[in-house]
Amino acid sequence: MKKTLLLQTALVAAAGLMLADAASAQDKAVPIGVTVGGYMTRSFSVQDRGARQVDQPAATFAAPDAEIWFNIRSVLDNGTVVGGRIELEGSTEADQIDESYLFVERRDIGRIEVGSTDLVPNKMLYGTPNAIPGDSTTVAGSVGDYFGGSYQMWFGAIPNDKEHINIYTSSNRYFGSKAGKGLQLGFSYLPNACEDRGTSAGTTGSCQTFSAAANSSTVNNMQNVYAAAANYIESFGPVDAALYASWYTGKPASSTFASAGGTDNVGGYQSGVNFAYNIGDGSQVQLGGLYTQESLDANTANKHGWAGGLKYLTNGAKPGSVGLGVEGRKVRVTNLTNINGDGNGSEETLYMLGVTYQVATGILTFAGVGNEKVNYDTASISDNKQTFGTVGIRLDF
Repeated sequence: MKKTLLLQTALVAAAGLMLADAASAQDKAVPIGVTVGGYMTRSFSVQDRGARQVDQPAATFAAPDAEIWFNIRSVLDNGTVVGGRIELEGSTEADQIDESYLFVERRDIGRIEVGSTDLVPNKMLYGTPNAIPGDSTTVAGSVGDYFGGSYQMWFGAIPNDKEHINIYTSSNRYFGSKAGKGLQLGFSYLPNACEDRGTSAGTTGSCQTFSAAANSSTVNNMQNVYAAAANYIESFGPVDAALYASWYTGKPASSTFASAGGTDNVGGYQSGVNFAYNIGDGSQVQLGGLYTQESLDANTANKHGWAGGLKYLTNGAKPGSVGLGVEGRKVRVTNLTNINGDGNGSEETLYMLGVTYQVATGILTFAGVGNEKVNYDTASISDNKQTFGTVGIRLDF
């Protein structure tokens, strides 16, 4: 699963996700091979823990965020690229294999992915520039989201890293744009929340696991999830622009597939923008935002929120570049009784300020501070506020 957004470059080519392999496709056949990549983040974090203390320690060398990626790729005589990817967690986690999928693509037609990976709304997302590597308003990491994943700008009920199919159009077939730019569409279909074989697949075991459930009424797993996303990437003189929109719908399943039915459909939609103004000599200013709206059961539970950010880079992602960024979000949830185990509704406000220094290609140091506040609708539940700081290093290889 993608865990950071827009670390140093203004526009990570999400429309080029399906073109990442095709961009280097060769006319002649290439035998199947494997390359290894990944990332590792280590940091030291402190927090004041607030009046209502959560389970993070006041000071800690945060749990490592690391993955090893095995990238499989071959090129057929006709230029079709066939490959796959397996992502191994770099520390002991409940889901030791993060993603595992196959793909087939042609640069002039599109790409198909089959396996456990993110659905298209998360793979094609554009929004807020990232202030602190490893943490963002969209993806929780070691420091910036002390109250859990319920307030993240991801879709809360969409079951990523489950077996499904993603289909992408080629991005450069529209508006005469260069490869990696233009309009791209993506579609996902997930029949159920299966990832690995359980001890009795289809009734018990890991096939029934629903990760990151949005609330207690969304039971165990999701079935018949349909998702669509679109982004448009283009350059206008010194300005690079990316627009993003997505939608999904799905049905919570009951405790076993044998009696599947569940409640009415859940679903949501998102939209986002990201702009980068290239000042010159490699320096640029990034500005972006994201809005999300989600209905999480058949009654009144829902989530909506916004995020925004601004970042300045002295020399892009080149060695010696210094970055300064600010990022924030406000998320409102209603009738979700399992957020931090409390309340029928709450509102979270999070702000982060970060500075980065690109030591060398693939080596990024960073430091940051932030503040998170949660206000509960129930008067008997005390509101809480956390202030935190972090310093660390990220390796991308």
